[in-house]
Amino acid sequence: ELVVAGGQKSISKLAPHLQPFSEVELMVAPGQKLDHLAAASLRRVYLKPPYSLPTVVLATSFLEVADMLAQPGQAENNLFLLLRRYVSELQKLTVGTAWRPGARNLLASFLLEVISSSGLGPHLRVCEACGGELGKEAVCFSWPDHGFYHQACLKPGLTAVAVTSATVAWLTRRAGDESGQPQDALAFLTDYFQGHMGRELYTLKVLRSILEVCPVIQLR
Repeated sequence: ELVVAGGQKSISKLAPHLQPFSEVELMVAPGQKLDHLAAASLRRVYLKPPYSLPTVVLATSFLEVADMLAQPGQAENNLFLLLRRYVSELQKLTVGTAWRPGARNLLASFLLEVISSSGLGPHLRVCEACGGELGKEAVCFSWPDHGFYHQACLKPGLTAVAVTSATVAWLTRRAGDESGQPQDALAFLTDYFQGHMGRELYTLKVLRSILEVCPVIQLR
């Protein structure tokens, strides 16, 4: 968190080095209340103009998710490397009919890796009650317990949502099958992440509309 004096002026020496969706090396000057940006050097631009608006929204969602997890003053090396890897993939998205499937897969894969690497991920292969394999049948997910259950293993009064077997299969593969269409899994992952964060993320809300992803899980 830095103060960038005059950074928005077109004549600022810092402006060319502070482009959107870029990797920048910074020199930080400590201040009494807030640190100040003393110098900046542009290292790499991951998304260049002319911008595709849907791709910009997708890229911004990556940044917003990372910003929610990062804490000021703490190194987040794993999160940084994960963010860099997925932002690098944005240029490969083809504008046209293939954009939505590619974007769905990229966003779902990113959310799954972020959730798993941050220690927030649920057990994807076993039932929280009996410890048995989830299998191919439909299961339920408990928000209070953050785990999956066989329908027969649900405890009385437990708040849970029905999750399709396709969702569980995609999550278990950890996005390994790029030919899959993870609409169900993406709806689950966006709800799961926002539930942990305690608020709705604007970019994820917009993306669900762009990607035509609707909630497919219902309260039990």
